[in-house]
Amino acid sequence: MSATARMTGPAEILADLSRPGTSTTVLRLRAAGGRQMILKGNTSTECFQREYAALSRWTPSLGPSAPQLLDADEDAQLLLMTVVAGQPLQSLTLTLTPCRERHVYAQAGALLARFHDTAPRAVLPSFGADRAAYIRAQLSDGTEPLTGADLSVLDEALHLLETLPAQQAQPSHLDFTSRNLLVQEKKVGVIDFETSRYEAVGRDFLRITQRTLHPRPDLRSAFYQGYGREPDRAEAELMRICTVTDAAAIVVTATGRGQRAFAEEARGALTAAVRSWPEPPPETAPHGRRL
Repeated sequence: MSATARMTGPAEILADLSRPGTSTTVLRLRAAGGRQMILKGNTSTECFQREYAALSRWTPSLGPSAPQLLDADEDAQLLLMTVVAGQPLQSLTLTLTPCRERHVYAQAGALLARFHDTAPRAVLPSFGADRAAYIRAQLSDGTEPLTGADLSVLDEALHLLETLPAQQAQPSHLDFTSRNLLVQEKKVGVIDFETSRYEAVGRDFLRITQRTLHPRPDLRSAFYQGYGREPDRAEAELMRICTVTDAAAIVVTATGRGQRAFAEEARGALTAAVRSWPEPPPETAPHGRRL
């Protein structure tokens, strides 16, 4: 008997929800008794293990607002989970009234706060150095199509990242965006935990800020009201640094893979970050930056 058959029993495929260009296969199934389930397979062992850990340890505290693990096969890298009700927020953006949209983002902020509190904080003693090394590895085969201004600011940001002190860490989703937020009436849920891990506090605000909150002050205000507080100074500084490093790496890797939409989205975030990056004092030229 295959791992899939053992886990699901007799089941009908209702929809293939897989995203092109990813390492995952996502199927919505209906069992013989009518129960619907999600079967997710991942060819990336790291992504599978992260999602398996999140579903085992953290999402139970979120109840129906997140997938609940039904079964798993580590050898086949398959996860069977409950269905989270709702439609992707990404698909509703053009139909929501501004008032409704603000309400949804307030609910999303409250949900992220709940997720961050599902386990005690830990300490990442070398987060900055480790993250900088990861970004440098992403750029090891070249930096096309980054410009000279991009590279100058990126060099500064990597230096700041490498000199960060030990960071507080918490359970983090790390892809908390409108494509992974599901909306049903007044309720908001979240899916896709394959990037989840203990991560430096503040990093989980990054993607939703880059993609939605930065150009929409009304949604930003609603989101952080729902979360319960604004980012503190250390979190804001980490976001400022990582906006540059992460966006630069995505521009390069997505361009190389022909992922045009991802590259353009990251290009917009990087351009805005470079424009707002302060110039160093004229008497200084640290690390050969921005000469």
